[in-house]
Amino acid sequence: MKKQTGLTRIDAAVALACVALVLAQAAVLNAGGRERTKKEVCLANLRTLTAAWQTYSSDNAGKLVNGAPTTGDICPGGCIGVNCKAKAPLPSDTWNYARHGNEIPWIGPAYTMPPSECCQKCAIDTGALWKYVNDYNIYRCPTGNKGEMITYVIVDAANGLPRAGTEAAGVWLKNKSQIIKPASRLVFIDEGKVSPDSYAVYYNEGSAAASEKWWDPPMIRHEAGTCVSFADGHSAHHKWKSKETISIGNSGAYNVPPTTCAGKNDLYWMQIGCWGQLGYTPSCPVSIE
Repeated sequence: MKKQTGLTRIDAAVALACVALVLAQAAVLNAGGRERTKKEVCLANLRTLTAAWQTYSSDNAGKLVNGAPTTGDICPGGCIGVNCKAKAPLPSDTWNYARHGNEIPWIGPAYTMPPSECCQKCAIDTGALWKYVNDYNIYRCPTGNKGEMITYVIVDAANGLPRAGTEAAGVWLKNKSQIIKPASRLVFIDEGKVSPDSYAVYYNEGSAAASEKWWDPPMIRHEAGTCVSFADGHSAHHKWKSKETISIGNSGAYNVPPTTCAGKNDLYWMQIGCWGQLGYTPSCPVSIE
């Protein structure tokens, strides 16, 4: 009887299945590698912007750059003529002007949706930090919303918009000399989209029930967390500890109160990172890294 030496159909099927498995695993690893690269670019962008933020402060007697561009669009009439040649506009409303005076914001407003490329470039290169970072790519995370060139935002406390109780408590910062423990004080956050002003987080609304809410939703960026930078110049990816936080962030909803202590501690991390302390007595034991 002649001995069979070739591959059987079963052998071929097994071999093909193995090849398919290897290719699938390679695709997953490749996708993971691309995502890690994008996260590293985002972290580098944040370090660059924060270095510019620090240099601006050094060049201006310690003053912090205006972190709250006004809502709207720097080029409401389109990118024609002088509309996009002037400096980013000063605050025009009385409440904001009283707090930011003649401070040019770090970027101009470009919140009209959908934002045009021309107007976004104008918002960037007329802002106060363009002098230090004159590369449009630095203002955007590679995984940000398509068509949006500005995905980073300054937190409220870093001369953004003050919130209830923050001016009286001295936790809304106007000068770098006010910053205690700069390695834990947030400056920039990757929102992944154009923001209308600064990243909003409550300080003290009179009670824990009113203060323990995500004003702006938690950002879910680069896996289950967000990329941030700190006043000492370093950047990091902060991973949320609670699935509840991730669910709230993915919903995109505003003013959502976490219901679990794990979820509340994610919120405490953000509030303490922004303001340096909680402005109210929390309903759960504080356990943050």
